[in-house]
Amino acid sequence: MSEKGVAIEIQESGEDDFGVGVKLGTENVEDYSKENAGANNRVKNTSIDRLSALPDCLLIHILSFLGVKKAGVTSLLGKEWKSLWAELPVLEFRFDYSGKHEEIKNMADLVAWVDKKMLDLVAWVNKTLAIRNGTYLEKLKVGFLYKKCFAQDVDNWLEFALKNKAKEVSLALNENGFFRTLDIYTLPEMMYSNSFLTSLSLDGCRLDPEITIKWPSLTSLKISRVYLPQPVLEMILSGCPVLNSMDLSGCCGFTCLEINSKSLYNLRVQNFEGEEEESDPFLQISAPYLKSLSISLYPEERKLKLTNLSSLDSAEFDFSEHIWSFPAEVLSNAKEYFENIHHAKDLVLGSAPVKALARLVMNGWQLPKSRLRCLTIKISLYAVKIIPGILCLLESSPDLETLIIDSIDSDEWDKNRLRPAKGDLDSDLLHLKTVKLSNLANPRIGGEPMLTLARILLKRATILEEMVIKADNITTSDSDKLRQTLLTYPISSPNAVILLS
Repeated sequence: MSEKGVAIEIQESGEDDFGVGVKLGTENVEDYSKENAGANNRVKNTSIDRLSALPDCLLIHILSFLGVKKAGVTSLLGKEWKSLWAELPVLEFRFDYSGKHEEIKNMADLVAWVDKKMLDLVAWVNKTLAIRNGTYLEKLKVGFLYKKCFAQDVDNWLEFALKNKAKEVSLALNENGFFRTLDIYTLPEMMYSNSFLTSLSLDGCRLDPEITIKWPSLTSLKISRVYLPQPVLEMILSGCPVLNSMDLSGCCGFTCLEINSKSLYNLRVQNFEGEEEESDPFLQISAPYLKSLSISLYPEERKLKLTNLSSLDSAEFDFSEHIWSFPAEVLSNAKEYFENIHHAKDLVLGSAPVKALARLVMNGWQLPKSRLRCLTIKISLYAVKIIPGILCLLESSPDLETLIIDSIDSDEWDKNRLRPAKGDLDSDLLHLKTVKLSNLANPRIGGEPMLTLARILLKRATILEEMVIKADNITTSDSDKLRQTLLTYPISSPNAVILLS
């Protein structure tokens, strides 16, 4: 081992190099234009003639970078611009909570304000579609808080998308920041047979179990926050022969996902917090050709059974946190999961599965050897006793090349609960090249748990090339202390570089 010649660089954390997005409200274009009259006049005086000389197809392409709301302002530039903005191939309308909030004093005011916003958005969508002349539509996306009184409007939007052969349709009818709608929209019959759709996203939209589904071109499907009975799910699988990706988030009513399609390679199943009472008691997944599987469940309510996942390359697993104990159902689901995904090369875990794994190992269970190349662990609140689980994963992953551990709640760490059962691994990590540890250093507990993990990894990763340690929550003084401590650790790899930012 060598302790010399190792560079530890301290990088300054800066602002993200991203532009600031501007959200516009749902007021009419005319209202927005009045506020920008000066800017519009300058545009008219300088470049309107040259712009107007361009072909419509090029102007539409330019306007498409603005989005439908801001592109609508150009209707004031002249007669030829009056409805050009409505010809954009992608039409996206989303409820926006920005605006004047000082007049909202109570719940009644809030409801009235939201209702007014909803009416404005619906009117805006209706107006846009009414003045549109073109027949080509790539994508229609609408997100707002649905009520029954808008059923005919939504029907009309979908009919418009159907007539214009839209390839992508997205309806987010539960999109809000305050409360959930109690009204559920039912997809109209005209939408169940569509040969043009390639992508469909439905949030808060019910599918009629009596209507046969025929989506021969659909490759991506997302269904969220709705009752999805088993017969409907089976019709989806049989009626979408080229489906590649399916996302079922916050859905209940089904107990079995038997996927025999060779084209469906990505599956995500997620329960949302607060839906335990709606969950089904059992979930079985069988998918011999599946490449990627993401599961996030409430295990107290759902018994997980995984079979025939022989083609799995990428997996993600998480469930609700258990602060004080691990019920038998939790440990059973964790065991079921780890036994059936050991051949995956890329694994993402929440803190709860890692804690459950540590408990299983303490009870005498042995984790199967895996083929992991990349392991990502997302540590959340109350992630106590996590290090033994991490060490267990490392020892069972002899081919691991990349390790990423990220914490969003490092201040909650309890030093007494962080001390691992053992302070080292039983063997070296012969293939580990890259390590990224984010926000794991808590200065109130001596820089733990980052220091414990860093010490073990630096000692055991014999060909380590880079260890990136991100510590946004510490001062410059604390950063210096961490750097000095890291310099005292034995380092096996002569090429290791440690970056502390």
